[in-house]
Amino acid sequence: MEDTRYLFRRNRTWWVKVSVPKALRDELGYDLRCSLHTESLDEARKARDVAVPEFRRRIREARASLQQTRACKEPAMADDESGFLILRREDFSDVTFLLEVEAPLLARAAEPGQFVIVILHEFGERIPLTIADFDRDKGTVTLVIQAVGKSSCEMQQRCRVGTHLHALVGPMGFPSELHADKVVCVGGGLGVAPIYPQLRAFKESGAYVIGVVGFRNKELIFWQDKFEQYCDELIICTDDGSAGIEGRVTLGLQAALDRHADIDHVIAIGPPIMMKACAETTRPYGVETIVSMNPIMVDGTGMCGGCRVTVGGEIKFACVDGPEFDAHKVDFDELMNRLGRYRGDEKAALDNWKKAAS
Repeated sequence: MEDTRYLFRRNRTWWVKVSVPKALRDELGYDLRCSLHTESLDEARKARDVAVPEFRRRIREARASLQQTRACKEPAMADDESGFLILRREDFSDVTFLLEVEAPLLARAAEPGQFVIVILHEFGERIPLTIADFDRDKGTVTLVIQAVGKSSCEMQQRCRVGTHLHALVGPMGFPSELHADKVVCVGGGLGVAPIYPQLRAFKESGAYVIGVVGFRNKELIFWQDKFEQYCDELIICTDDGSAGIEGRVTLGLQAALDRHADIDHVIAIGPPIMMKACAETTRPYGVETIVSMNPIMVDGTGMCGGCRVTVGGEIKFACVDGPEFDAHKVDFDELMNRLGRYRGDEKAALDNWKKAAS
């Protein structure tokens, strides 16, 4: 029998995966995995023999860190003084804000395209958020949140510098595959922030990077300097035309496709309707287009089935099969229809929370 322990294949490429003990999943995620960047089983076995000991070392470090934390923690410590410390907060608008969180092990393991599940307090909802940035040296992870529902509005109210998140689980999902020579990274709405790690990684891998980001107006633009640092070209779109191109991000994407016949990869992150529009924009050109799916998610381990999406006629789970998928194969209409079914419940939860908080 073939020796494939810890190995599995995805899109013809071999990956290595080591399961994480349950007690350490808040620190390291559900499992540790990475691409071995080869289709050869023999080469995969050799790479596995290097990767597995490294994963085992990280598990040992996490276990030792957890034991030390438990040993040092005062018995009388309040629940709101434990968890993941918020080091910085920045408000981009009246509904959009940034949290920089201390999470050294998570920051060390994070890769572009992955996400985390955030729990604000002991009885809080599990909220999936794509990682907007990470700093391995500082040991921090950055999240950008839009206060639109009950839990995100509660986070906007309660999360301040010096407070803690109850849990931060991850990194989860497969990281982005960085194989392009000329790439367009498109971010719209809340997807502007999480597109940043992708374009930075593409630039560092040697690709020519075109960034396309969309905002409602000039006053809401953020991180322009960060994008410009890693973009060979940056196209800004605003709904009202107060900066850059007037209109949706698809106009910026179309402009990039018109100027560059050799674009070989597009990645888009944003609301489902935006990602669908990007997929239809690139379809006539036959350019590989990837979208990051962020549907309703509960456990994040493939058990609940809440994050299912149809891709190429097959049922996939965004948490364990994604979050990135071929945009030209995603059934966006089905996805948007499913998401729309919960709007009444979401509104009721928000209204009840506002009444209780007032």
